Amino acid sequence: MTSDTSGAPGDESTTDRLQVRGRSRRPGLVAALAVLAVVAAVVAYVTTGPDELPTSEAVVTASTPVGQPVYLGVFQVGTDLDHVSGVKVFATSTVPVTITTHVCDRGSVGVTTQPEMFCSAFVDTEDVVLTPGDEIVLEVSGEEPGVVSIDRVRVGYRDGVHWATHSAGSPAVVSILSR
Repeated sequence: MTSDTSGAPGDESTTDRLQVRGRSRRPGLVAALAVLAVVAAVVAYVTTGPDELPTSEAVVTASTPVGQPVYLGVFQVGTDLDHVSGVKVFATSTVPVTITTHVCDRGSVGVTTQPEMFCSAFVDTEDVVLTPGDEIVLEVSGEEPGVVSIDRVRVGYRDGVHWATHSAGSPAVVSILSR
């Protein structure tokens, strides 16, 4: 009898020759982990917001006759706030009132009925860039005597790549007086 060496099943010499060896998975795994680490670092940087805006316990108070708007400076900007997306105001009032937000560019209003005298420009709060020296101003008016209590404003803004909404400045109380 002769033995067959043609590579029949069970022949160990043929099995060794035909064995396929897998590639090392380490370079792909290392690259995937590096990409994952970079993505995690970027997400962590973008999702961590800027510091809170400054607030004050001092209450801005004012009084005005019925039908006469009064302007209150409630937040003096100390650092650049890129692209203000909005300023929200929350108030409690004994009568219907209108509250409008403005920016006093490079000025300080305090409490007045003529804010333009104290500002280089008096503009809307939507889509502006606030720089040090600017002030957020509230215009308050009512057609009936009463009292308005206003919380600190909430400023939505971008600081570099960070977006944030923070309370800022001082609360206010306005008395609307009968004529």
